[in-house]
Amino acid sequence: MSLVHCLTLLAALTAGDARPAAPRDTLALRLVARDTLASGGGGRAQAVEPSGVAVDAFGRVYVTDAALHRLQRFDAQGRWLGESGALGSDPGQLHRPAGVVPYGTLGVAVLDRENLRVVGYDLFGRLMGVLVGLADPALTDRTGRVDPVALTSDRGGALFIADAERDRILAFEFSGRFVRELGGYGARAGSFRGLAGVAAAPRGELVTAERVGARVQRLDAGGRVAAAWPLDVKPGRGRLPVAVDDSARVAVADEASGRLWVFDSAGRTLASLAGLGGPRALAFAPDGTLLVAEAAAGRVRRFTLVPAVARGE
Repeated sequence: MSLVHCLTLLAALTAGDARPAAPRDTLALRLVARDTLASGGGGRAQAVEPSGVAVDAFGRVYVTDAALHRLQRFDAQGRWLGESGALGSDPGQLHRPAGVVPYGTLGVAVLDRENLRVVGYDLFGRLMGVLVGLADPALTDRTGRVDPVALTSDRGGALFIADAERDRILAFEFSGRFVRELGGYGARAGSFRGLAGVAAAPRGELVTAERVGARVQRLDAGGRVAAAWPLDVKPGRGRLPVAVDDSARVAVADEASGRLWVFDSAGRTLASLAGLGGPRALAFAPDGTLLVAEAAAGRVRRFTLVPAVARGE
């Protein structure tokens, strides 16, 4: 054996752990499932196609189910409190309800999608009435046909509806009066292509997600773009639910691929998760946890954001 070979062998034996370092996580946070509030099966807390989730200031959780045509309520610990609704179009009935959002401090608003209306319930699940009638001729004379795919509200109780028909956002006052529309089809800033999600941010901003445009936009109160970043989604079907927490972190999920991302306010990715069962709705709770309604999996889960641990440490 040559001297060179001997030195090489000696170096390999004494190097010990001088192997390539294991890859490290590059994201600051990771999402950890904490508990399940609703899931498939019979009886209370049943979920077949959960399509909306909201959390009020007290931590109570509200879940709409498009297959069961009802709204369910849970306390902050995830205990079932009650339900409202049944299939139909009469007062108190729902037809494939979608988004649910806090409505002021006294109730929640539900996007009754197939009935083309937004209805209000108090915190005990009692019907307050129709807040917005999207098929009302007085409104359609101004807006035309609407295909509502997402609903959000700000802290003052104003309602915003994402309209897939014309790639726009319709804004309504707390009273239900139509105020204006934002966006419209296009690739320029402030326009949308395949609008599939919207959420209100703490300072009066709106955050939107587009499937064809494959981007997230953060709009100020005047509809001007404050920030925008690309989103790794493909054209096709499925919602892109959005949620924003008090620190302006943005969560976006892709119902089609089962992926979820959490960004900071400038669009830097903080956390990501794959393998969800058709995530159709998201909501941040006051304690910072993230509620995810998985329509294809028939469940609603709560996730905690925790600091990521670098692999190999």
